[in-house]
Amino acid sequence: MEAKQSVQLDKEQHQCTGRHCTQCPDSGETGGLSKNQQVRAVVQQYNQDEAKSLQTATPPKGKVRHSFVSIPVLHPKRLKTAKALVEKAVKMHKVFSVEGPYPVIREALRARGWIEQRMHRPNRHTHRHYSNDSRTSSVDAGDSDGDNDGNVDKEQNPDELHDLMSRLVRKEMVYFYWTNRGDAISTKSLQKEQITNHFAKAGSFTTKVGLCMNLRNLHWFDSTNPDTFFPRCYRIGAQDEKHAFIEDYRRTACASLLKYIVERDQGIQGEGMSHNICSLQDQQKQSKSTRVVLSQMIEKALKVCQEFLESLEHSDIDISLEAPQTLTTEEWAKFIDNYYLVVHGGAELENSEHFVKCCETMLQRLEQVSPQLDIDGIHNIWIIKPGAKSRGRGIKCARRLDQILRLVNSDPTIIKDSKWVVQKYLERPFLVHGTKFDVRQWFLVTDWNPLTVWFYKKCYLRFSTQPYSLDTLDSSVHLCNNSIQKHLGPSQQRHQGIPAHNMWSDDQFRTFLSNRGCKVQWETVVVPGMKKAVIHALQTTQDLIESRKNTFELYGADFMLGRDLRPWLIEINCSPTMAPSTPVTARLCSAVQKDTLRVILDRRINRTANTGDFELIYKQPILLSLRRGQASVSYAQSLAAAPETRLTALDNGLRVASEETGHATCTVGLWISAGSRYESEKNNGAGFFLEHMAFKGTKKYPQTALEQQVESMGAHLSAYTSREHTAYYMKALAKDLPKAVELLSEVVQGCSLNEAEIEQQRSVVLRELEELDSNLQEVCLNMLYATAFQGTPMGHSVFGPSSNARNLTRQDLVNYINSHYKAPRMVLAAAGGVKHEELVGLARSHLSGVSFEYEGDAVPVLSPCRFTGSQILMRDDDLPLAHVAIAVEGASAASPDVVPLMVANSIIGSYDLTYGGGKHLSSHLAHLAVENNLCHSFQAFHSFYSDTGLMGIYFVTDKHHIEDMMHWSQDAWMKLCTIVTESDVARGKNALKASLVGQLNGTTPICDDIGRHILNYGRRIPLEEWDARIDAVTPRMVRDVCTKYIYDKCPAVAALGPIEQLPEYNRMRSAMYWLSF
Repeated sequence: MEAKQSVQLDKEQHQCTGRHCTQCPDSGETGGLSKNQQVRAVVQQYNQDEAKSLQTATPPKGKVRHSFVSIPVLHPKRLKTAKALVEKAVKMHKVFSVEGPYPVIREALRARGWIEQRMHRPNRHTHRHYSNDSRTSSVDAGDSDGDNDGNVDKEQNPDELHDLMSRLVRKEMVYFYWTNRGDAISTKSLQKEQITNHFAKAGSFTTKVGLCMNLRNLHWFDSTNPDTFFPRCYRIGAQDEKHAFIEDYRRTACASLLKYIVERDQGIQGEGMSHNICSLQDQQKQSKSTRVVLSQMIEKALKVCQEFLESLEHSDIDISLEAPQTLTTEEWAKFIDNYYLVVHGGAELENSEHFVKCCETMLQRLEQVSPQLDIDGIHNIWIIKPGAKSRGRGIKCARRLDQILRLVNSDPTIIKDSKWVVQKYLERPFLVHGTKFDVRQWFLVTDWNPLTVWFYKKCYLRFSTQPYSLDTLDSSVHLCNNSIQKHLGPSQQRHQGIPAHNMWSDDQFRTFLSNRGCKVQWETVVVPGMKKAVIHALQTTQDLIESRKNTFELYGADFMLGRDLRPWLIEINCSPTMAPSTPVTARLCSAVQKDTLRVILDRRINRTANTGDFELIYKQPILLSLRRGQASVSYAQSLAAAPETRLTALDNGLRVASEETGHATCTVGLWISAGSRYESEKNNGAGFFLEHMAFKGTKKYPQTALEQQVESMGAHLSAYTSREHTAYYMKALAKDLPKAVELLSEVVQGCSLNEAEIEQQRSVVLRELEELDSNLQEVCLNMLYATAFQGTPMGHSVFGPSSNARNLTRQDLVNYINSHYKAPRMVLAAAGGVKHEELVGLARSHLSGVSFEYEGDAVPVLSPCRFTGSQILMRDDDLPLAHVAIAVEGASAASPDVVPLMVANSIIGSYDLTYGGGKHLSSHLAHLAVENNLCHSFQAFHSFYSDTGLMGIYFVTDKHHIEDMMHWSQDAWMKLCTIVTESDVARGKNALKASLVGQLNGTTPICDDIGRHILNYGRRIPLEEWDARIDAVTPRMVRDVCTKYIYDKCPAVAALGPIEQLPEYNRMRSAMYWLSF
């Protein structure tokens, strides 16, 4: 008996039976159906499909088949909800598709309002077989260790609402693809805005042969030797590399013999050996019947090692090609056999102590040029890896050369494909409780041009089930892949501190290191080494990857650690497993998937979004990211490639910000929230005075010593004071960053303030104030601030009056420092060849002692500013030119109006007699100035502060054109408020963009930009965000904002010189509006 349950829709019952069922809207035959009718049709089709799938399901053996079908009742409210969610998701481009068992990804995307479009899978068993074998036929797929393949059905079915919504978006464009195979989606068929989680042609570093080949090209990208982090590797199927491997094997045998002699004399037991030599009975029997002449062996080994050293030093360049080889093929065969007898077979050696000294000397020389000498051990074990196989399949270890070559010669496909590699095995790894392990480390690539790499701060260890030993080369001892070890039971001889599931988190490993006194090595050796290895591996393959915007990929790198905890890269896997097979992976795999979405999705909307445990470790400078044959980059590319500013806060509140640009030089400085606006009438000029005192010696470095320290580095130490900020900064070579931070910390914290120096600098400051009177532009603008913000600290001059300079005491300066030089008010900023982690460490070392407490809780606060429309005039007919400034109150730094006002200023522009172009200048006011000879120069400006701003025009003209220039300047303002055009705004936006980018033309302006932004905004606003804000400005926006700040507002006017022709203030005030008829 079959039961069919109808679905209630809007209080009507529709019986779905065969051909009378309403057509699903997916078929395209909905005709004139309304949206609600289409939704009902989808629901009916859904119930049909569910009924069919349940009726046709094959029952388990021995079970009675029941034909009852349970179809859920979908109420109108649920349908309405589904429809609303779908419409919102489609409008916001939030449709995703996931292939494989990724419940964490599905859940995280749904939580963000995304709706899944399920991939059509007609035959799941066929697909499962294809998933497992697809990599063997794909050159570019790379190696995957994932258990993600073939388990598509393990995830529980979602609830009916998600299934319904999935059907509703079946024909919508998918904007986010997450698949477990790189070839599941063709990136060439994707549109620009579609996101996918695999790059094309990633096999250049995710296959064993690709990584082996491309790391040899590292010298084109970096001075690092790949032998310092990647064990020697050869394509055993290629004839030339086969010969190179044989030479390496022979040379390693020579070095191993020397080490064996030295260690035997020192009584060192072989690593991983139950005794000093292998218990190979057949070799032991042979060794008793074969006499080994040790002196001849050592002589040959020393000669081979010496020739190797000479080849590295190019001392063999004059040796004739016809010169006989060190050893003939027959001699090598005999030497290798004797090596087996001695090292592997334990042949008896007599008088070996006589050769220890010469062996030690040669090993010391080899150690300087062979970074892998220690991990090589003495047994010459190599690991043979088949191509296009993952999860440890087909990997073998061998210690004899004839065994390795026999394997190659026995399989012709090895030579044909050239995908098999042979790699030197780490015979002496770092062990945990006597057990071998490797480290799985995730990293994320979000762009290949410029190369952008994120490193995950969490990782996990995978242990072997057997204690480490070289007595056997079985995979249960030497391969740590979970896909192999999970089928094996832990040995009873293995330490009980290793869990049965064979995994540790990085936290557990760090605790283990801490208990053994090696805690700091994790942060100073292991993590930096893994980061460098990942970056170098990616650098060498960048030109081979098909870069595409809106593409990312998560990779899993496998590392082993040497006895000195130095990491060694073994391989890199695409599609790393996310299976929660153990408590460790259940937690970490879930976290890394969530954090990946934070980087890819959340950070696209908000550059300061939380990225979890992902850390940006490398963003390539734009000029270095140019591909071969690519002559230039676009403006958008240059903005996107700008290095990110990283920000860290210390415990005392001091903030550390840096931008790594890759320069050989750097600028580092301290920016402080202190300036003339924080001063009273009594101590106005104290900040400027302190700026002079800073370089006259500290408690640790007297003036002469301080100057010698700076000059010895070839550095430049400088400072400036503004109305809200004070900065002390130094430009130096990148390698001198530690010394630069130390000196800056001394300047800020330990200024000596010697009475004699104060009196000496007092005369210097007074002389500078006198010289300042000759800078008429500075005088005019100071007058403008004094009248515009009269009665408030904003009207104070940065330099202070000369009366204060004469009367400031040492105690006044000490009080100023104690009030303002506090850690929460400081930013340590740096730009250039700096590492953020290093800068943070230096800040902790030198600046963690800066106080964050105020005496009596007297926290300095900014007093409110008050803008006053007024004028201040200083007539001097003896001066040749008049200097005039007119301004209104502008927007504050954080105001959304600041960008439209900046565009408006760019429209007005600037002009100087020295400019070329004359009347063809784009600025209308400049055109008028040239045509009518109105002025010598003019400049539109907008200075913004934490809670106010000043927007105006400053011009220099002769006494006959003051009135005309003032008229046309105010006319330019009125046009901004009323009739600004699309072309005007476009020109202004382009000029503003060019100005913003052009200002950041070195490490010093970049560093200054970082310091001021952190103090003003709490973050560094990237150029890409500025560009987007500027692009959003429209002519209407310019008119509205300028009307708000300019139209019918009382201006502040300052003028000096022969200003008889300057209009009366009321006339200038009346020109701040136009009569409308």
